[in-house]
Amino acid sequence: MSKHPISNISNPVKVVIWDLDETFWNGTLSEEGITPVAKHIEIVRALVDRGIMCSICSKNDFETAKAKLEELGVWDMFVFPHIDWTPKGQAINTMLERMGLRAENALFLDDNHLNLEEALFFNEGIMCVDANLDLTGLLDLPQLKGKDDRAHSRLKQYRVMEGKFAEMKSSGLSNEDFLRQSDIQIRIITDIDDKMDRVLELLNRTNQLNFTKVRANTEKERDDLEKLLRTSGMHAGLVHVKDRYGDYGIVGFFCVRTKFSGTTVHHFAFSCRTLNMGVEQWVWQYLNKPEFKVVGPVSGDLDPDKTVDWITEVADFGAGAPEDQKRLVLVGGCDLLQVSFYCGTNRDEFVNKQDDMGLLVRYDDVGFFINPRDMELKHSRTLRNFMGWSFDDMKNLDASLKEADLILLSMYFSVPSDNLFTFGGQEFGGKYWGTVPPRRLKQLMKDPDLALRFAKEMFHRRLPLEDRLALTRQAFAHAYGLKQPGVPLFILSAVAEHGQQAERTRDMRLAFNAMCRDFCASHSEAVFVDIDTLLEPDEFADSDHYTRTGYFKIAEFVNKNLGADAKVKAA
Repeated sequence: MSKHPISNISNPVKVVIWDLDETFWNGTLSEEGITPVAKHIEIVRALVDRGIMCSICSKNDFETAKAKLEELGVWDMFVFPHIDWTPKGQAINTMLERMGLRAENALFLDDNHLNLEEALFFNEGIMCVDANLDLTGLLDLPQLKGKDDRAHSRLKQYRVMEGKFAEMKSSGLSNEDFLRQSDIQIRIITDIDDKMDRVLELLNRTNQLNFTKVRANTEKERDDLEKLLRTSGMHAGLVHVKDRYGDYGIVGFFCVRTKFSGTTVHHFAFSCRTLNMGVEQWVWQYLNKPEFKVVGPVSGDLDPDKTVDWITEVADFGAGAPEDQKRLVLVGGCDLLQVSFYCGTNRDEFVNKQDDMGLLVRYDDVGFFINPRDMELKHSRTLRNFMGWSFDDMKNLDASLKEADLILLSMYFSVPSDNLFTFGGQEFGGKYWGTVPPRRLKQLMKDPDLALRFAKEMFHRRLPLEDRLALTRQAFAHAYGLKQPGVPLFILSAVAEHGQQAERTRDMRLAFNAMCRDFCASHSEAVFVDIDTLLEPDEFADSDHYTRTGYFKIAEFVNKNLGADAKVKAA
């Protein structure tokens, strides 16, 4: 039988499991008594200071062993101890499951080779060391380097898990019923620049709940991560979890890029300390359940048919109902897809998307706002065939505007389009307005029947700039007229000072901004958001898109300027 030398330790160690008799101490507690080993006590304390947990798997009387470890001043250094007379292999398996750790990251120390072989049989990949060897070299191994945790934050987190498990066991509740009474709260941290150490730790150290497994160990990988985070439209966040049992700290990281055509998931990784709490499923819901290839193995599935409704998002722990829970309505182009991530989950979005045929739908269309909501339009085949948005969408917009606590409009692209049409009604020229995006029009024209019908039913309207601006102003007035008193209406500017596209269309953008400023000046609860002055030059990806920091800053401006004094703050 092998001696299980210290050289067997090949993986990063997250927990060291100690036998007691003839391992942690010399002698047998239940027989002739024991002699403490001072260097082993020092090892336990040093490991905990490094964020590496220590546990116990020993055949002994629990109360007697606990009393002796308390006498030695180290009982509180151990978590999830298993001290009884049952076999050790399955006991270790259960212990690791409760701690949410993989056997590959566990180190078992025992003087009995049969116990070591049993542990290996029931826990494939566990690292075992014969405690008859000199253990003083453990602390010098890179696999037990850990990180500075002299504040014992990880020990406290495992204490929370330990207490939670004990209460769950005594409650007799099912796992889901127990979670429902646990008051689990999540805070999404979007300002992550000063927390990159934790981001790297989650990407590089997590495995069981790392669904993408894209690491950032090397200098090149870290540079690639920095470039990714600076990409226009990228949304990243850290996940901080608490419940009524304690604080689990920052346990997750995600990085996604959302466009009208869908969401690309670049990183989706979580710590095992919240395993079986539904955290990763909830975050996936928060991101609208984007499809992506899961890189296995992972301890758990993302279930498209499952809804986690026992977790609450908060703006800050202990602050009561968060500002995030205000009902938001966002209408506009792809820029709002990014801003909306930072504005809470209770929101109605009318933002660029693909329809069932894969064609672009834009809601920053004057017709979507100003068309009369009459039965003739409801039954219009022209609307169904060509516009993308529907009569029901318009009714939903109105209902959302009436119930909103905050409205954010980004409507610049309603102005420069040459694809403005009228259609329907009894008189020549059409009664209803609508803009067909070039990309959508091109696809529609590939069908000869649709192309012929489009030519017969749609009337192209080439209007001067002042008339197009007047239509957009009518759209603002429609939204303002439906909102409740006291609800702020934020209007995003067009970028006029940054990028080549802004330079080419500067006069049009300035005219749009002037109209928006004038509308806000004449409506007391409308607030103009001047992107050119709000963002720094390096926060513009181009004239119409911003960096992750830029989108965060826009959302931060909106969140800080809620309420009746919004005008004063904005000024």
